Amino acid sequence: MTPTLAIQDPARRASIRDRLARTGRAQVEGVLTPSDALGLYEAATAADFNVVTRRGTGHVDLPAAWLASLTPDQKQALGQAVQTSAQSDFQYLYDNHPIYDLVQAGQARPVWRDLLAFLNGAAFLDLMRDLTGEARIALADAQLTRYRAGHFLTEHDDHAEGKNRFYAYVLNLTPVWRIEWGGLLAFHGDDGNVAEAFTPRFNTLNLLKVPSPHSVTQVALSAAADRISVTGWLRGA
Repeated sequence: MTPTLAIQDPARRASIRDRLARTGRAQVEGVLTPSDALGLYEAATAADFNVVTRRGTGHVDLPAAWLASLTPDQKQALGQAVQTSAQSDFQYLYDNHPIYDLVQAGQARPVWRDLLAFLNGAAFLDLMRDLTGEARIALADAQLTRYRAGHFLTEHDDHAEGKNRFYAYVLNLTPVWRIEWGGLLAFHGDDGNVAEAFTPRFNTLNLLKVPSPHSVTQVALSAAADRISVTGWLRGA
């Protein structure tokens, strides 16, 4: 299934360009045809995920089978260790399906191979270059992320030496989301306040310039859905 871009009204494009130029962040509503966005969501609900977090100073992938083998006490201790480290350090906890890496290894399902090809096709990259004004965008990487109750991502700015990241993107796939469920993409202001926050609305593409201090607020225990998105970076060659 190769996704199809929805037609973007010229006036809407101009408004997004202006917003990105002024603030470094914007939302592109209805970026795909609704049926394609729903198809990606349904495929994502059937994907295999690892849990990702940080231990010490490095990233770790925790396979689902390994987590299932832990006792309840071990799971509780692991969760507590992650929450404690988040009090003062950069930390995250969410589920990950590494689309880009699986495609590179020849192990991705066709739906994700097609999606990565779409994200690196002329139509999508031309739209991104047009909206951002960044002519050096040459490729997009991608991962599937799933934030369940209790999951979060603390403040960071997405800069990574040598990765040539110009913009980060988040393609939100969960059909219904309420603000009080958390999982908001929150932008940090210099004054210590939240400068702005984006709700993960269905079929909306969030764009943010790198570097931009931001976080994903913890998903509430009362959330009635998982926050599922395709995320990645628009990068130079």
